[in-house]
Amino acid sequence: MMLHKQQTPVILIVDDTPANLSMLFDLLVDADYKVLIAEDGQSALALAENQHPDLILLDIIMPGMDGFATCEALKKGTKTKDIPIIFMSALSETEKKLNGFQLGAVDYVTKPFQNDEVLARIHTHLCIQKLQNQLQESQQRLSQIISGTKDAIVTLDAQANVLMFNPAAEQAFICRSENILGKPFKPLITESLWNLFDEYRQPSKKTRTAIWIPEGHRALRRDGQSFAVEATLSCVRSGQQTLYTFILRDIDARQKAEVETQKLREINQYLQQEAQTIPGIEGLIGSSQGLLEVMTSVRQVAETDATILVTGETGTGKEVVVQAIHRLSLRQSQPLIKLNCAAIPENLVESELFGHEKGAFTGALSRKIGRFELANQGTLFLDEIGDMPLEIQTKILRILQEGEFERIGSTTTIKVDVRIIAATHRDLPQNVRQGNFREDLFYRLNVFPIHIPPLRQRKSDINALAQHFLKQYADKFNKPVNTIPDQLLNTLTAYHWPGNIRELQHLIERAVILSTGATLVFGDWFQVLGDNANFELPLTLDEVEYQHIIKVLEQTNWKISGKNGAAERLGINTSTLRSRMNKLSIQRN
Repeated sequence: MMLHKQQTPVILIVDDTPANLSMLFDLLVDADYKVLIAEDGQSALALAENQHPDLILLDIIMPGMDGFATCEALKKGTKTKDIPIIFMSALSETEKKLNGFQLGAVDYVTKPFQNDEVLARIHTHLCIQKLQNQLQESQQRLSQIISGTKDAIVTLDAQANVLMFNPAAEQAFICRSENILGKPFKPLITESLWNLFDEYRQPSKKTRTAIWIPEGHRALRRDGQSFAVEATLSCVRSGQQTLYTFILRDIDARQKAEVETQKLREINQYLQQEAQTIPGIEGLIGSSQGLLEVMTSVRQVAETDATILVTGETGTGKEVVVQAIHRLSLRQSQPLIKLNCAAIPENLVESELFGHEKGAFTGALSRKIGRFELANQGTLFLDEIGDMPLEIQTKILRILQEGEFERIGSTTTIKVDVRIIAATHRDLPQNVRQGNFREDLFYRLNVFPIHIPPLRQRKSDINALAQHFLKQYADKFNKPVNTIPDQLLNTLTAYHWPGNIRELQHLIERAVILSTGATLVFGDWFQVLGDNANFELPLTLDEVEYQHIIKVLEQTNWKISGKNGAAERLGINTSTLRSRMNKLSIQRN
């Protein structure tokens, strides 16, 4: 089943109770979903067959065909078998729930409904369904690439048994894939190559980047003859499984295979990125030293349960980093729940975080599940943690220490397993000194700090970001704009960006709307902005140095070393200049 690409997701609600239908209809329409309604199982089957909804909310107890029978029929239908089904029921028996899962349902929501829970579960399973579709398409493309390449590609499991043996490998080793799949790869390589592989897969290797194996090693054909090879060896984790891939080529065919191998690497890299990205969530874009350091930190900490504090100015992309961490974490199948501490009135923060019981205070007309409870087994993102009231900070500290809390108006202690990621644009150490933030909470949150540099310190990323936003909004508004003039890119690079990436995003969006041809055009409104840019924010020492080095490099036509080179004009060693260029992300366009 493919999700609707040109419209919002379609949800089919199946329930025989008008009150439930009305409540869920209003909730989902307000959340920007398109909603279909069926009051019995037979109507649901007909609607699902004709309308192909993206997800079905299915009541269990209904007259005639109940929810279980409806689910079973849907899973037998060719057009409906892949639609995720979430059961709705007041039943609490484990046996009933197991029955639903055995029939093919993906989740349960319990009556009476909690709005946040319903929306969170729907969002989670829609994202999972999209990701599964993307993975299926990626696997099909990758299979075609692997089958068509002239390089021998062999994928092994952790025990070095063969999992994949492409046609080129069959030809190179004179061995059909069905005769080697599931069997050890060791008999097909010489001892020197085996020893290299064995060392590569040792647990002591904390990071296993792809390695190049030059000439000097040999592989063995099935008939016992050996042949010289050069190869690459890489490692990737797929779920809980570690996979190793050899890409081997005959030395005699090296020149001919070089171009195709490079294409294969690029496509593999693209597919890996695609498989890790849930559609609708923008990834980290750029290649500056500052961003690469952030990416390294994300990869290092993602699979742990460490508490993380993400800092950076407003608009630098803190939430994008948090989303990337969650996607790469072991909790990725569970929800990422967000609370903006600065956007919630102080008297409501406690209720939002911990929930409340019916009648706990004036206006508490029903029980509310808080964000901590919704994020159980998942991740809670506390945005703008620096704006959290001191009274609430104490209770947050308790959860971090003991993993438990009580809803407002309740004496029952609730235990949760939640990973906390906090973010702020404020200087928390200074807030601690001023008495506005608890010191003990700061140290609890600051277990693994990640600082995102402002855009003015990542100027080499501006081009990639601008091109990304250009394509995004040209597609969104169906505009033919596809080019950013060099002069305009220079203007963007020279600007200080006090609003960081968010400011750049909104500026490109506005320009796309106003542009009428294929070239992006900024009007006088940006010229005024540019004229006043120097008064927005003073230059830092790094920015002064950046501009001076760029100016000298342009004067020397980017000649770095030697007589009349940039290093000589600046009066520094060539190695020192290269080091400063690397730190400041200075690259020739």
